Amino acid sequence: MPDYEHLEKGKKEARIGLDSEQDIINKINLDEEFHNKLKECLIKLGFNVRGRLRARKDEIKIDIFIQINEQEEIGASIKSSTMSSFHQLDRRRLEEWKSLLDMPEDVFETIKEAILRVAKNSRAKFILEKDRDKIKKFFTNHLSEVINEIFRKREKMLKLLIVNDKRKGKLYIFRMDDVIKFLIKNALNNLHFTEKGIIKLGEFVSIQRKGGNGKHITIPKTDWSHPGNQLQFKFSPLKFAEYVESAGVIDFCVINY
Repeated sequence: MPDYEHLEKGKKEARIGLDSEQDIINKINLDEEFHNKLKECLIKLGFNVRGRLRARKDEIKIDIFIQINEQEEIGASIKSSTMSSFHQLDRRRLEEWKSLLDMPEDVFETIKEAILRVAKNSRAKFILEKDRDKIKKFFTNHLSEVINEIFRKREKMLKLLIVNDKRKGKLYIFRMDDVIKFLIKNALNNLHFTEKGIIKLGEFVSIQRKGGNGKHITIPKTDWSHPGNQLQFKFSPLKFAEYVESAGVIDFCVINY
């Protein structure tokens, strides 16, 4: 198991997420009422559930696995929060995205300049007005690849998104396929930029410079190799869950705990 004791105390949201993974595993395995509610939910969402559910954690990208029958396990990504703001979904070097998306050189240079501009001055605009049509066109043409990558990372067993609203003690459970399809459609209809030039893929996903210029890092933040100079995708899990709950745009379940 990973050593969580050395996580920085300031990383409140990360700590909440790690706690909730084990909490959910324990509830599935030990809490009969919770187990039965989840079983009903998975059947409602179309999964082939037979027998008792069993949950476990593993050393890969997927947060937890749930065994739903003798032959099949499904993976779940858990997003826990106590607030409706955006939280980190994915961060990596721009070079990786260039390779993955076959990014044209001019688009790569524009985003690189944007990252370094914000590294130099945190108040600077990320994507400038003059570059926004080009950047919008690129991400519009690659929405399916981007959304699938940041949510699933090519993990074929990742079948569920679980949003844990720790304010209200509610779990929202979605099929990952439904989430991805909805977010692609949402972004196609509303890919835009904030006043500061942050890229918004619809209402629930944003793209910006990672930041986090820690004092322990000796590399200047304006150096391209600085770890803060990554492309960061952020997601608002509670805003998404509450929207789906009110609009009923995709199937989901809610379990109160």
